[in-house]
Amino acid sequence: MRIAAVLLLVAALAVRAVVLAAAVDPKAPRQQHVAADMKKAATLTLRRTDLATGWKLDPPAKPGPYCTAGPDESNLVQTAKVDPSFTWKDNVTNVGSEVDIFRTTAEARKDWRLSTLALVKTCLLQSARAGVGKTITVRIVSSRELAAPKSVERSLHFRFVFELRSKQTAQLVADMIALGRGRTTVVLHTLTVKTPLSSSVLGALVKVLADRLNAAKGGITA
Repeated sequence: MRIAAVLLLVAALAVRAVVLAAAVDPKAPRQQHVAADMKKAATLTLRRTDLATGWKLDPPAKPGPYCTAGPDESNLVQTAKVDPSFTWKDNVTNVGSEVDIFRTTAEARKDWRLSTLALVKTCLLQSARAGVGKTITVRIVSSRELAAPKSVERSLHFRFVFELRSKQTAQLVADMIALGRGRTTVVLHTLTVKTPLSSSVLGALVKVLADRLNAAKGGITA
């Protein structure tokens, strides 16, 4: 395998870790999952059938390092959290959808306000550097907020471009598109090589998640 491909694979796993899982963080929202909310959250995620042939469901992510720069959200309670992700047959390109349900709408909105572009950038970079070790230099060469979908109560779209350097240089692009309504936040996260997923593909995935969120019943969007 070429060095550039190794760089991409290792960094992809490292970057994905901060999105999919983190070690126990004393400042993170408390996890007090409720069976009914967990069941509802599972209905909102991306499914294998939402994707084209060539994608495979990832195994559960191992906990990664938590972000030391994160705000104190230990007074918030999450009643559900699920995050299936899928990897393309190139073993690097990845898409996933995290669904977080909070105890109240006010708590969900507070978490939303704290999830700024600057904070997410800091946490992604910290996780990526921890994941690849000292032999690979990682930096974020671009971070920006893009136009977000208008079909839900609240939304945002962040895009980050990572540069990975060892004997060769490679780039990864990470998109995070968050959709919120009531107590619930759904985050579409993608990781690609050099260029982001096309706007048509991103738009189609966002529509699937937005439609499910808007159609949800049972109090999770109240």
